[in-house]
Amino acid sequence: MCPTCHAVEYDIVDLAGTGVVYSYSILHHPQNPAFDYPVIAVLVDLDEGVRIVSNLIDIEPNEVSIGLPVRVRFEPTRDEMAVPVFTPLAMAQ
Repeated sequence: MCPTCHAVEYDIVDLAGTGVVYSYSILHHPQNPAFDYPVIAVLVDLDEGVRIVSNLIDIEPNEVSIGLPVRVRFEPTRDEMAVPVFTPLAMAQ
C-alpha cells in the first residue's frame, strides 16, 4: 500500500539490487535458533528509490556504517524458497 495515497495498485519492475545502508541495528536478543547471532538488520535504500528491510551478511558488526554500498544476494530457506539479504558491495564481486 502506498504510504502517501493508500493506493493498492502496483507495478512489477526489475531492480539492480544495489543500494546503500540507510540505517541498521545489531540484534543480540531474543535469539531464535534459525539465525546466527548477532543479526545485522538493515534498512537499505535501493538505487531505484525503494527502501527495504533485510539482513546484512559477510561483514563484522563493527564494520557496518550508514552509507555502506551493498548488493542483494538470495539465501535459501528451509522450505526451498529464497530471501533477499545484502552483502557489502566489495564482497559481492
